[in-house]
Amino acid sequence: MVMSGIIGNILFIPSLFILSMFLAFFFRKRIVKKILFLEFDENLKNLSPRDFFYSILKMEKSIKSFYLAEVLFLLADILFILFGGYAMYLEKLEFSKKYSDFPVSPMPFVVERLTAPIILWVSMLFLLLLTLFMIKKEKKRVSDMLNYLNKRNLLNSAKIDFFNSDKIIKSKVILQSDIKLGDKYLFSIYPAYILPYSWIKDVKIEKVHGRGGNGGFYYLNFTLNKSFNPVRIFFAKKETAEQVKKFLLKKAFY
Repeated sequence: MVMSGIIGNILFIPSLFILSMFLAFFFRKRIVKKILFLEFDENLKNLSPRDFFYSILKMEKSIKSFYLAEVLFLLADILFILFGGYAMYLEKLEFSKKYSDFPVSPMPFVVERLTAPIILWVSMLFLLLLTLFMIKKEKKRVSDMLNYLNKRNLLNSAKIDFFNSDKIIKSKVILQSDIKLGDKYLFSIYPAYILPYSWIKDVKIEKVHGRGGNGGFYYLNFTLNKSFNPVRIFFAKKETAEQVKKFLLKKAFY
């Protein structure tokens, strides 16, 4: 009974961490799906092209679920460390009093049992700070991209293309959202891209190898005829990458 309680205490926080990440991925996928399928209110649809794209592409929208999961995990973990640790301390102290022939200091026992939760708390705090840094950096990149497109009077046609397109390609890669292929533009929610086909000079398929050379995934590496940030679109399957490459080159040159 005591052993099962110890095991439960050890596994509780890692299990909570896994659950929080699973829920974050699930809700992020739902958010992106709603954006790609135009399931948002009329107020958003009626925004100017630049404000519309900034609203759907800003990193806070797609990463909000991770931010909330990290904050909730930090709160749950610190509560477990404080109250769970105190409960363990009292339990061990009671055991020491009851069996005085076996003097055992409660603190080393408590510290040992709380090592994993403390490490996870520090790791999650680091991830939270990294998330905030990434949000700030990505906001600037998205803003610069939209300003660049706006100066070339491309956002009006891009917004029309986004609403008229229903061609959605599944990436099946965690770090890459599904993409939307319009008649004139490629749209990606994260990483955030609006890419005119007319800017494409060449597209190559590269592979990111998995551990030990097994598995991995593929990405489209673009060569553009405009001064623009590097664009890479990731896919789990080579066949999907090849189909998208063929489609893009056809749109770019014909």
